[in-house]
Amino acid sequence: MNQTGGKQTLLPAFFSRMTGGERERMAYFPIFIELQDRPCLVAGGGKVALRKACALLSFGARVTVVARAFLPEFERLPAVLIRRGVLSSDLRGMALAVDATGDSAAGEMLSGECARCKIPLNVVDRPDLCSFFFSAVLRRGPLTAAVSTGGTSPTAAAWTRDRLDEALPARFEEILEQMGRLRAQARGESGGPARRAALLQRCFAAAVEKGGPLSKEELRQLWEEKE
Repeated sequence: MNQTGGKQTLLPAFFSRMTGGERERMAYFPIFIELQDRPCLVAGGGKVALRKACALLSFGARVTVVARAFLPEFERLPAVLIRRGVLSSDLRGMALAVDATGDSAAGEMLSGECARCKIPLNVVDRPDLCSFFFSAVLRRGPLTAAVSTGGTSPTAAAWTRDRLDEALPARFEEILEQMGRLRAQARGESGGPARRAALLQRCFAAAVEKGGPLSKEELRQLWEEKE
């Protein structure tokens, strides 16, 4: 607990252990946002722009791509394609924007306009112009894990993501689906939140050790042990 202007503020223990330099580098707060049916702009028609557009589409965004020329693959995307250079007016109503043009003038124009309109912006290979970064994403059913180095090394972020993927059981998605059902079932159990949480923790640990969802008999035994 820290004192700030006579008021007490709570800070995570890990933050209080960080050095000044580490705090300066840790400027981006990890957060997940809802993009389903939200409009997003991608500027650029090359390979990088294609990857960014596909990433946004995979999370349900409504994507508009603006470029003077497009790779043929863009024609197969459920996105709006506008064949011209990007304009500041293209940002109107957008939830976020990505500049993958490789044009420094376009990146700086979008950066200034996004800052004015408070629109999150990612400019490829220009961390100084970014207000958010794409993460190396791991998806297993309802699990979404994102790893970022704050633009320092996307290669390192992808390597870390892959190591996490290797550490998870092959049937992890099935385990999560079972845990969702058990959580709903546990709400009706007596004994209070702490006891229900302990029961769910035991079930999850047993499933991870097994490498897959638990059988009815295994669940029955764990359920009977809850007392």
